[in-house]
Amino acid sequence: IAVSHHFLSQYQDLRCSEDVKQSIVVTMGTFQDLVAEKCGEYFERFRRLTFVTPKSYLSFIDSYKLVYTEKIAHVGTLAERMQTGLCKLMEAEQSVSQLSEELLVKEKELAVASQRADQVLQEVTAKAQAAEKVKQQVQKVKDKAQLIVDEIEADKMAAESKLEAAKPALQAAEAALQDSITEEVVELLAPYLHMDDYNMETAKRICGNVAGLCSWAQAMVDFFSINKEVLPLKANLAMQEARLLVAQAELTKAQEQLDAKQLELDAVQALYDAAMKEKQDLEDDAQSCRRKMANARALIDGLGGEKVRWTDSSAGFQTQIKHLVGDVLLATGFLSYAGPFNQEYRSLLLTLWRKEMEEKLLPFSPELNVIGLLVDNATVSEWNLQGLPSDDLSIQNGIVVTKASRYPLLIDPQGQGKTWIQNRERDQQLQVRASARDSKSERFADCS
Repeated sequence: IAVSHHFLSQYQDLRCSEDVKQSIVVTMGTFQDLVAEKCGEYFERFRRLTFVTPKSYLSFIDSYKLVYTEKIAHVGTLAERMQTGLCKLMEAEQSVSQLSEELLVKEKELAVASQRADQVLQEVTAKAQAAEKVKQQVQKVKDKAQLIVDEIEADKMAAESKLEAAKPALQAAEAALQDSITEEVVELLAPYLHMDDYNMETAKRICGNVAGLCSWAQAMVDFFSINKEVLPLKANLAMQEARLLVAQAELTKAQEQLDAKQLELDAVQALYDAAMKEKQDLEDDAQSCRRKMANARALIDGLGGEKVRWTDSSAGFQTQIKHLVGDVLLATGFLSYAGPFNQEYRSLLLTLWRKEMEEKLLPFSPELNVIGLLVDNATVSEWNLQGLPSDDLSIQNGIVVTKASRYPLLIDPQGQGKTWIQNRERDQQLQVRASARDSKSERFADCS
């Protein structure tokens, strides 16, 4: 007890109370005494001599710490993973509940936003129709004004063309008469102008310096003829320009009305765009919420059956951690002491140890399978492929061979153990030394 207390007092990995830890210390010493007692009884019955030594006890303590550290880490990792999975499921369930509440609020907000957007759309439609009506009216005024402008431009071009043609005559007569010559005077002058001798050369020869009056009279007639056509053009041009001013004023007024309507339309359109953006944002938000809910529900539905199993497993892991102090004590006691005994005494030792643990109130699994705790199924299957028989005794022997800290002695009359070891260690280039001494009852083989 003092030895086990010395080696376990500083061992911090044990997950148990101090009372349970003290019971482990005491029980370890009891295990050693029980095995020593059964060694003598075993010799009396089967004439097979086996011993327990201080080295056996130290090996037992070291094995306990080593196996417990390994198992508590393994079970703790599995428990943590299981708990993480359960936490994720719980988070998903909470998320679905929270998202459902959020979605209800968002759908109400979306309904209000949709109604507001529809109202604004109606207002926009009405404003747009009014603006379009004004636009059509303004367009009619513009078209009318444009026609007037086009007419004025045509008349102006014609007048300017004729004025350009009359310009020399106008300039010649402008200083003297301007527009005061009458049609009657032109009619009186016409016969003279058509005479053969009414020209500048004849006038110079007959009249001398007064001959310039002949050119002046001809210029005035030409001016009157041209000005007779130009005056209506000028009058028409002035009238058209007045009409243009009226049309432009109407166009300006209509354009102002159109601009005012357009400002109203732009303002309402901005309201509509804002309402539609709010509606779309809410729709996107609601759709994202629905997608998250669908994913969470899919996760919950897909793992719904696993939740029950995970919950049970998580609780089982906690129980397993609690029982691990006793389970490892049984397993490492078996590993350290049971090797030299046959199946009957192995079972007897396990029974005595369980009874002792119950008396000391040590937690352990009632249905503990030592094989299952110390080796996994994949390793057992590999051993079977290497030639180890599949019965429990052979598997127990395989555990002792591979996990015990001391070299085992194999009683192997059929050679199955030897074959298994050779197959198992072939890749490690096992060397076999055999020295046989045959007798009626013994055959020894030394393998290293």
